[in-house]
Amino acid sequence: MIPFVPIAFAVLALLAWRYDARARRAYEATLSEAEKRQFRALRRVHPAKWRAAIALKQAEATATVAQDAGPRQPRRIRPKPNPPNKPRNRRSTPA
Repeated sequence: MIPFVPIAFAVLALLAWRYDARARRAYEATLSEAEKRQFRALRRVHPAKWRAAIALKQAEATATVAQDAGPRQPRRIRPKPNPPNKPRNRRSTPA
């Protein structure tokens, strides 16, 4: 009988490792040489903290981009054309 559960866990672990490695390489591509050395040292000393470092750096980059974009020009709102007057059927309400 084929042990499906251990094989499934192995495949999922391989996919997670590949995703993690791809994210790490993409993040390292944005760093200077000194930052890369610090980042790799952090990964060796405390493997769980480097993910937090990536999240922090991405949050900082997102905030900086939002500030650099500056204020937007106001959106122009076109007036809606007036629909033709339609007679309404109103019931008389008892007073």
